[in-house]
Amino acid sequence: MSGELKKLKIKAFDKAGNPLVYSALVNPDTYIIKNKVNYNPAPPPPGNPGKDQQYNYTSPPDIQFDFIFDSTGVIPKPLDGLAGALSGIPVVGAVASAISSAIGDTPPYDIITEIETFKNIVLTYDGDIHEPRTVQLLWGTLFFEGKLTSLQFNYKLFNPDGTPIRVVATAAFTGTVEDNLREALKKANSPDLTHIRKVQQGDTLSLMTYKIYGDASYYQEIARINNIVNFRNLKPGDEIYFPPVNKSK
Repeated sequence: MSGELKKLKIKAFDKAGNPLVYSALVNPDTYIIKNKVNYNPAPPPPGNPGKDQQYNYTSPPDIQFDFIFDSTGVIPKPLDGLAGALSGIPVVGAVASAISSAIGDTPPYDIITEIETFKNIVLTYDGDIHEPRTVQLLWGTLFFEGKLTSLQFNYKLFNPDGTPIRVVATAAFTGTVEDNLREALKKANSPDLTHIRKVQQGDTLSLMTYKIYGDASYYQEIARINNIVNFRNLKPGDEIYFPPVNKSK
């Protein structure tokens, strides 16, 4: 629905492929995406004029967000599940009582629990993959996939007993590129290359198609080429063929 408020989400997957999702309490006012082109910094010989730097490589993009954790009560806790689905729907009388009984009292926003949930998704070492998880940042037109590179907590407000009630976390992520795709990107004609990708835990055909072509709309054609009947249930380890695509058509 146009104009509907959507919260920034961080999404990862556990070993079984189950999604781990964290919804931001407050959408950011801004975010920063940084791209860096690296050149060989070799200086010219003494007495010789300088020369143009030689291109080395382009780093994956970086993105930085601020996340707010607030238990002051000023910012309402996001509604989940049934409560979220029913928010904004006017109900009265017996219907309202039945819904209230079914939902129950919404637990208070626990800032420590929220921070630990956030850290578990983006920061915690995953013993199955021997590193922190790859996460997806999803908000509006933004789709960014990468790993956390830095996380800083700024504790701003406190109860009289010293318990924090407002924290701002500044998180930076670096984009990830799979090994076989990274090799393709090193070549000048990489947009015209054929790709063969192994399905990883949490992959979807539309996501894989987006990463190859920058456009997820080709996923049905890729399913047809690979004779994939149930493209919503890919099996980790399966190989999928991605042919060159003429985007000018």
